[in-house]
Amino acid sequence: MKTWKKVVLVVAAVPVLLFAYATWYGLHYAMDTAKPYEVNRTEVREHVLIATQGSAFKDAVVERVADRLGKRPAYVKVIDVASLGDVREADWNAIVVLHTWEMSKPPAAVKTFVDRAQARDKLVVLATSGNGGYHMAGVDTITSASMTATAPAKAEEILSRIEKILATQSPQTSR
Repeated sequence: MKTWKKVVLVVAAVPVLLFAYATWYGLHYAMDTAKPYEVNRTEVREHVLIATQGSAFKDAVVERVADRLGKRPAYVKVIDVASLGDVREADWNAIVVLHTWEMSKPPAAVKTFVDRAQARDKLVVLATSGNGGYHMAGVDTITSASMTATAPAKAEEILSRIEKILATQSPQTSR
């Protein structure tokens, strides 16, 4: 085979291999869509939004957080992170965002929401990654690997941060 044919073959194979790798990565590591639900009625004073992705780890964390907040009582709404673009930050006393790092970056909807957040002091962010160390610069983030055994501890850490946020709000600023 002539040299130029080998070069063309290699150049053509690179995008095909990159596409195959990206497809495999997406199928293997992609998060499920989180199923939206609500706990309690909107008439209660405290409103907490939880935006998440679907995975066994995140589902376990969210379930524990929502259950505990529901006993408070607080209105809790769980949505998928893809819906963050529709969120009015002012409608919530606290906003919890659970996301994974995909291809070395947070999901676009999460990045956009956090970047435009006016009151970052009401955000609680949990970022998961393979090594549990990735987070967005300038954002106070709980980091973790997605190990279901650590879900209760991460839920408690999130609840502690939510409690601090809610405690700093006066009745006039709460719902």
